[in-house]
Amino acid sequence: MGRSMLLLLASLAAPAADQFAVALAGSPALAAARAQVEAAERGAAAAGVLPDPMLGVDGGRMHGMGETGWMYGAMLEQPLPRWGERDAQRAGASAGVRGARAAYRVAVGEHAAGIAAAAAEAAAASATAVVQREALGRIDALRAVIDARVASGAASSIELLAIASRRDALELSIAAAERRVADAQAEIRGRLGVPPDAPLPPLALPDPATIDIGRQPAAESARAAQDEAAAAADAAGSRGRPETSVGARWEREDAGLDSQSDKFSLELTVSLPVWRGAYDAGVEAARARERAAAHEIHAAAWMARSRVERAKRADEQAGRAIAVADAARTRAATATESVLQRVASGSASVTEVLDLLDRAAEAREQAIEARLLADTARADLWRLAPPTLPEP
Repeated sequence: MGRSMLLLLASLAAPAADQFAVALAGSPALAAARAQVEAAERGAAAAGVLPDPMLGVDGGRMHGMGETGWMYGAMLEQPLPRWGERDAQRAGASAGVRGARAAYRVAVGEHAAGIAAAAAEAAAASATAVVQREALGRIDALRAVIDARVASGAASSIELLAIASRRDALELSIAAAERRVADAQAEIRGRLGVPPDAPLPPLALPDPATIDIGRQPAAESARAAQDEAAAAADAAGSRGRPETSVGARWEREDAGLDSQSDKFSLELTVSLPVWRGAYDAGVEAARARERAAAHEIHAAAWMARSRVERAKRADEQAGRAIAVADAARTRAATATESVLQRVASGSASVTEVLDLLDRAAEAREQAIEARLLADTARADLWRLAPPTLPEP
């Protein structure tokens, strides 16, 4: 049994509010994002370290002044970074870690939104199938009445044909609704990485009133990019400062057994930063990326507010549609019984019953569609406030 399946089964023992997060934690699609966070965190530990010291040796043979001898030596050199370069590297690595964490939250939000939207689709399709099965039951009741009238010669077979056509259409609609349920559930299982027969977590939707616009992953990602660009600007600016290295050298000249000399020296090497135009262009490029990230933060806030307000409006509309559908269902239940009695007595036509059933079913299906739109809008809010997942 796979790890994802074990997590999903464990989630069923958890409170309903936690089942969604526990199941999502086992999604294999989020494993890559978690690995990227770990890679960024480990890489940050190596940011800003000094370059490795350099050890050099040399040797040669001397000829001159009637003497022949050997010359050899060694040098230990430590390169030193430019002033501010290591701080920029550390700041960039820290921003990269925050960016990876924000990318992980983006991935969690995307998958949570996709799973919740699919669950809402499955629920809506299932509810539609229930409405259509109820209508099918009433059609069968109507057919029984017409069968009795046809048998007695009080009705024609044309009315039976109309009922049969409506029944066939309902059966096709029920089959389509069942396919929608199966497709949505297959998408959920695919995102979770569980077998076709695995149980599914319950539908979970965030509350629009609890959304914190400032902490949405898109804004956090843009802020990390902004900090990373600022660090890149500092790193580019540091290239305009000299790079240095310090070293210690030892040399020995051996002209024979009676002539030997040692030389010790300290060395300082300084680079000459002459490409000022290129360094300044690098700074300006990084500053432009920083400004772009600032605009992304601003845009993300506006988009988040728009999504939250849309979800609130959809919720309100769904509430109104459900109230209308409930009233229509109550009226239709009373009227249908009365019309069926009139059909049995011959004082009402089959068309009247079919029209009445259609109006009642249409109101309920409109309510289901409104609820689906509201749930889909709320599912989309997971992108703004991803659930906190337990460690897999």
